[in-house]
Amino acid sequence: MGRLAGPRRLGAVWYDRARLAAAKTAAAARLASKRTEAYDMRHSYERVAILIGCIGFCCSGCVRPPEPAPLDAQDQSRFRALSVQTLREAAFGDDPVLRMQAMEAIQEVAPADAASCIAENVDNGYAGVSFAALMALGDLRRSTAESSARLAVANQNRLLQRVRTLAEDRDPNVRIASLYALHAMGDATRTKELADFLLRNADARVRANAALAVGRLRDPSSVPLLHQALKREKKDAVKMQILEALASLGDSHGIERLKFYGFSAVPDQAALALMCLANARTIEAEEMFRIRLRDTDYPEIRLQAARGLGRLGFEDGLETAVRDLFFDRPRRNIANDPPQQQIARIRALAALALEAIGNPTALGPLWNAFNEPGQSPYVRLAIARAALRLIDARTPDAVRPAGFESHRAPTNRIAGTNVQD
Repeated sequence: MGRLAGPRRLGAVWYDRARLAAAKTAAAARLASKRTEAYDMRHSYERVAILIGCIGFCCSGCVRPPEPAPLDAQDQSRFRALSVQTLREAAFGDDPVLRMQAMEAIQEVAPADAASCIAENVDNGYAGVSFAALMALGDLRRSTAESSARLAVANQNRLLQRVRTLAEDRDPNVRIASLYALHAMGDATRTKELADFLLRNADARVRANAALAVGRLRDPSSVPLLHQALKREKKDAVKMQILEALASLGDSHGIERLKFYGFSAVPDQAALALMCLANARTIEAEEMFRIRLRDTDYPEIRLQAARGLGRLGFEDGLETAVRDLFFDRPRRNIANDPPQQQIARIRALAALALEAIGNPTALGPLWNAFNEPGQSPYVRLAIARAALRLIDARTPDAVRPAGFESHRAPTNRIAGTNVQD
């Protein structure tokens, strides 16, 4: 199987999320058909590999979703086993898009299972998968939690040498991810090279991935570099990634710019800005998330708002996310966005929102959606990661900036894009 011909951003990740989806992206099903060219730079979905290209809808869902309800211990155990199996099968499967998504997911929600999956994918021959695996490796090593999982890789010295070799890869995106992983593994001798990728590379996708890596370093001293890059940057999608990096470091300018875009009259741009703010998890966006949750008919916007609130510890979007998990009223006759693609995108985003909200009563609807006949594998992957997060009650705080305060609401608070050159 050959190297990916051309990197592309697939989700919340310049995974990824990886990875950024630009303002007018196609969604995951179309990208899946081109997956030998795809890059998953995030990180979620956001980075999910379900893109956030926004298509308007008048209403969502004609099938009444199940009421939120927890699962008993036996069903939770079964759901957890199936979720881990889903992530591992995707991580070693033939679909590079799913593999990229699985790298980020398994590192975040199942780190005890992550080491072997990541180690076997860092130099697998697909540039996009290598990028995702190397970024996941860096995140895993930087995390203060799950130290036993970080040490589980059989031969650390051999892995370190493999990463150093990949830092010389012909693909600049792989080199970026390698530099990030090396930094996380204690070798910061070449970290400064990220600045050259960010400021001087001619490929917008490379600059965006460099901004992602710089942001994930969580180093406040990189704020001037990011501002310099922002002033020079011409591509909107790259600017968004730079702004996310700034917001994740608490930079007020980055936060305010993203909040401005979050109220854009262009749905794609608004959803993308909301995704970036949710990724940065900044409390300054709380009011905007609440407004966008209730003032829009665009499912992508309200679900990114629900996810953003969830990452701040608020459960206001629970009902919305449960409903959209069973979304089945796509708009017809939309160019490059067929109905099944719309359905998969909205359902995956709903699962990610439920993961962020973290209320265990979502496990019932997630279980039903996971077992729905004909469910998209991308949606199942998003559901699997959400289920693991909820069952294991794992909080994604390990790599947040110092001083971050969780605003987790009480459990009874709620009743019942491609970057083009």
